[in-house]
Amino acid sequence: MRKLLLLALFFVSLACSKEHVTLQLPWLNQFQFAGYYIAKERGYYANAGLDVTILDAQKKEASIKSVLEGKAQYGVGHSSLIVNYVNGDPLILMAAIYQSSPMVLLTRKDAHITDAKELKDKRVMLTRDMVQWAEIQTMLRSVGLTVDDLQVQPHSFDPMSLARGETDAMVAYISNEPYILKKAGVETYAINPKEYGFDYYSDILFTTKQEITEHPERAEAFYEASMKGWLWAFDHIDEAAEVIYRKYNPQHKSLEALIYEGRTLKELAFRPNTAFGSIDPVRLEMIAQGYRLVGILQSIPSFEPLLYNHSVMHLNEKEKAWLKAHPVVRVGIDHNWAPVESIDEKGRHSGISASYLELLEKRLGIHFEVDYSRQLWSDSIRAVQKKELDMLSCAAITDKRKESLLFSRPYLKQSIVIVADSGVGYINDLNDLGGKKVAVVRSYATEEYLRKNHPNITPVLADNALEALQKVESGDAYACIEGLGVVSYLIERNGLKHLKVVGETPYRYELSFAFRNDWGMLASISDKVLASMTPSEYQEIHGRWMVMEREKPVNYIIIWSVAGFLAILFLLIVYKNRRLDVLVRQRTDELEIFNQRLQEEIEKAVAKNRKQEKLLMQQAKMAEIGSMLESIAHQWRQPLNILGLSMTRLSLSCSLGGSKEASNVIDIAEAQIEYMSQTIDDFRNFFKQDRSQISVNINDLVNDVQALLGPLLVRKKISVKREIDPSMNVLVYPNELKQVLINLINNAREAIEHHRGAERWILIRSQSDERYCTISVEDSGGGIPMTIIDKIFDPYFTTKFESQGTGIGLYMAKTIIEKHFLGKLSVYNTPKGACFDIRLNRAVQADSGIPT
Repeated sequence: MRKLLLLALFFVSLACSKEHVTLQLPWLNQFQFAGYYIAKERGYYANAGLDVTILDAQKKEASIKSVLEGKAQYGVGHSSLIVNYVNGDPLILMAAIYQSSPMVLLTRKDAHITDAKELKDKRVMLTRDMVQWAEIQTMLRSVGLTVDDLQVQPHSFDPMSLARGETDAMVAYISNEPYILKKAGVETYAINPKEYGFDYYSDILFTTKQEITEHPERAEAFYEASMKGWLWAFDHIDEAAEVIYRKYNPQHKSLEALIYEGRTLKELAFRPNTAFGSIDPVRLEMIAQGYRLVGILQSIPSFEPLLYNHSVMHLNEKEKAWLKAHPVVRVGIDHNWAPVESIDEKGRHSGISASYLELLEKRLGIHFEVDYSRQLWSDSIRAVQKKELDMLSCAAITDKRKESLLFSRPYLKQSIVIVADSGVGYINDLNDLGGKKVAVVRSYATEEYLRKNHPNITPVLADNALEALQKVESGDAYACIEGLGVVSYLIERNGLKHLKVVGETPYRYELSFAFRNDWGMLASISDKVLASMTPSEYQEIHGRWMVMEREKPVNYIIIWSVAGFLAILFLLIVYKNRRLDVLVRQRTDELEIFNQRLQEEIEKAVAKNRKQEKLLMQQAKMAEIGSMLESIAHQWRQPLNILGLSMTRLSLSCSLGGSKEASNVIDIAEAQIEYMSQTIDDFRNFFKQDRSQISVNINDLVNDVQALLGPLLVRKKISVKREIDPSMNVLVYPNELKQVLINLINNAREAIEHHRGAERWILIRSQSDERYCTISVEDSGGGIPMTIIDKIFDPYFTTKFESQGTGIGLYMAKTIIEKHFLGKLSVYNTPKGACFDIRLNRAVQADSGIPT
């Protein structure tokens, strides 16, 4: 009895030792707030010394009011929190869970309302709080509408109001209402402010300056545990949905609806090259411009003081003492897993994991002593399990490893894909590999996945990832499964031309630091370091990664259908040709008469040749201008929207005599104009005609071309590589050479998009001798079919649809190089794609006459 009493007292004291905090949500419990439930249910808050109460909005109390009045220490809000901040509320924004807002205007598809401007005089259900849906207002303003142009209805918060025809549009979350209505047989269309250039944050975790100042360690602990909960929730959507379905479901949503909500919201939470939860102050200023234009804000201050500084770590006394007692940490590594980690040519540890170790050393003031003696990965794992080493710099988290190792939060994630010979078709899943030999690395997570979940597949063990790929190339294994980033790197660097990614698996690597099981303190400290990373640190480490696109499955039904159709078409053509032979004979005599007349017409056409050539040159240049406009358009979209709204507001202000308001609007307009001015200059300089040949630096000229096309290439996920001597000059008409390069780069971009290969790059290089300079533009677009490679420089020859190409771009490029510069333009295929060579005379001036 006494022991039970002591045990009870122990647990009571333990509970009392935890700090109690409250989180206020702005709406009813649902997957929208999954990360906080998971942090509570999985013990992340408890492990951080926190006892967290999560309140939903059943009492209809606004989260901002609850936090400011001290009823809750933390809250979840919208981008409208910046309005509270400007108005003097002492807020701190900690994390933006959704990088794009799920808020849209929802319409029925059969109503054919697909554009914001079509909402004029339509019934629209809006909520009372106009600040909360400011992005909807700015979107309306951008198409010339205001709320007064709508038939505003109070929101029923019942999506079936749209199904019953009681309204034409309603404010909705794209993760909720579309699913409910689809289940009811109603197809919907979402009018999204993001598509109009108004991309707002949503579900921002916030607190007060007082909480950060008086309880910095508590704030950091709450932030870290919450982020850990969110990452787990998005990595385990089905399991998280089950938790919410059982314990946090006042709306009685189905499990299927919660899973749909989670998958939809995950797309809004993650953005390439952006750390989860990050908030960009520059983007906050752009959002604030929208609030200012609708009259909610009068001025825009700096938003730096509004943001929580995660780069400041808060280590407690126990953690500091532990680090002091362990100044040296022995680290096991993988010698052959580039680019994640490997040994470089100087025998040093390098790669993504090495960069993270350097970050930890810098933040913690300890030294990581890398052990190079164990050549095999399996030996390094066993050494940590036996406590001969203290940690692994990079290890995938698996259930089996959790039994003997402790892990930090993941710092890198990779999809695990299937690699096979290039002649193998698309593999839908691992079940298609039953009975086959599949190469995996010994003691990697992939070996565990195969042995545990796919006993019908025969593992072929290799000592490293490169050896596993080579086993596929040699035929010792049918396929290999490995991380996408690793296989892409190794295939390219080692010339494994006959291998390709042929499918994906349901698994992925979650790569973390792994520690001996009695070093939980260092695991916890490492989590704090990873949570404190700034966006620039994250981008510096991950910036070398190239976005790779996997091949999509081949639909053989469509292929055979098309083949059958073409066969029938071929037979019809043969029959038609036989009939045409008879007609051809009848027309031969007539053609002889026409030949004489045609010769006379040709002589007249030759006289007009120069004039026609000039027209073609201008037409080619206009085609390239179209491509540049596409590149420039996405940079201008939001600034132009803001300028348009500014002018509308300025007109209204002037009519009402509001000089101060007019001055504010002019400030907004000037800021946007300054943003766009450089782009205008670049475009104008390209369009300007050259009067004479001058000596230009090739590297500078390529810089000018990339400034025009760079944004479009980035958006298409195409990287530009260079091998150019920065001191190399050539005598040319600069804008004509730019026109040629723009044409070649655009053709390369289109080839890469059409090819849809794993590699997406364009290489620009130069070579020279005393007389000639050669500029090469090479791509990874799969090459030019040999049947047409001799025709591509012919005028009006194009492989594109008529609406997409004129067929004169390459013809005019060849004309410019060979006639105006006395050079040569040629093309040939490479193993990856096509390469165009521009050979120019370094000092000889062409005598072609007038440049276009």
